[in-house]
Amino acid sequence: MSVFQKIKQFNIYEALVALLLITLPLGFAVNSIAVILFSLTAIYFVVFKRVKSDLTILSILLFLFFILCLLSLFWTDNVENTQEGLSRFLSFLILPLAFSIKNHFNIKKEKVFNVFSKSLVVYAAYSLIVGLVKAVNNKDIGYLFYHKLSGNLSNMNAIYLSVFMSFGIAFFLNKKVKSKLDIFCLIFLSLFLVLLSSKIIITITLLSSIIFFFKKFDFRKIKLKQIVVTVSIILLFLIASFNYVDRIKTELQKTKISEVLNKKDFGHVYLWTGTGLRVFQIKAFTEILSEQKKYFLGEGLNNSQQSLNEKYKEYNFYPGFLNYNYHNQYIQVMAELGGVGLLIILLIFFFIGKQAIFYKDYFLLTFIFLILVVCITESFFWRQRGMVFFITVLLLFNKRKNTAFE
Repeated sequence: MSVFQKIKQFNIYEALVALLLITLPLGFAVNSIAVILFSLTAIYFVVFKRVKSDLTILSILLFLFFILCLLSLFWTDNVENTQEGLSRFLSFLILPLAFSIKNHFNIKKEKVFNVFSKSLVVYAAYSLIVGLVKAVNNKDIGYLFYHKLSGNLSNMNAIYLSVFMSFGIAFFLNKKVKSKLDIFCLIFLSLFLVLLSSKIIITITLLSSIIFFFKKFDFRKIKLKQIVVTVSIILLFLIASFNYVDRIKTELQKTKISEVLNKKDFGHVYLWTGTGLRVFQIKAFTEILSEQKKYFLGEGLNNSQQSLNEKYKEYNFYPGFLNYNYHNQYIQVMAELGGVGLLIILLIFFFIGKQAIFYKDYFLLTFIFLILVVCITESFFWRQRGMVFFITVLLLFNKRKNTAFE
């Protein structure tokens, strides 16, 4: 089947939803255009075609979260900051609305996930080629790892790109029937994920893959081809993982948690690790919460940074750390929208997790676990890439008839 014939198999809604995901690595402007196109198409069918909408529990929870963000205008200390935040959070309103069109188009999520996952291979290949050229020109192998590698895609953060790669790996792994191209994509994305060097994402992906292997395979019926593919992937992973192991060793050796918790003046030259900085941010949050006592509603959407910046100054941080957010989604929500906002986020996870267990959907379960964990180290929904990815994938999973990927 030609590429043109495959494209023709997509209805307009499937194509636009796929575009939402495919444009994520291309930057804010391009992805925003995709969101607008998808939303305008939905409005057209509702207004001119009189298509009815059908709200789900998940859509209502996403709406409630946006409404809480909107209401925070009444208690925020800086209305301007909150208004700016609301413009970025419109995806919590318009994407659920666009997905709520009742059965007008049958969106087959496996088709959308398939084209998105294969687009990741193209992005990874491009990023790797550019990284190789930079490494040769600058005589620095560092361009093949972490942020220097992911930065070739519109200055993309390595953690966010790692999340996408992990999702693609899980998709190909969960396909019941894998073509040679699928196996190639699976191996290539796995190797690229290792090069991105995100310790937590690599660990989650590896663990979920091992669990999937033991869950799905009948060792009495295992074939030589399966053994060869599995052993090859493990060997390639081990060969490529030296940088990953080194980063874990460095993190463990240089992070002094007790010192971070007790030191009063860090100075501008203090050597911070990712773990150490996040421990301090948790400490800063508990101090701010204790001082302000804004437990239920928080400081207002997009209005927690000033308080955190004051803590950076109080502990004599290097000025370059100013405007670093909490790097923890749960704390970020609690700081800005209080316990009410955190409760809504947890209800979303609970609802979709309940679905995954009810339908015995291991792919969905893997996705939930991935996002739950990455939210410990990143304010994932506070960036457009994380927000659009999370909402789109959730709403696609929520449109279920049959979750098996053929």
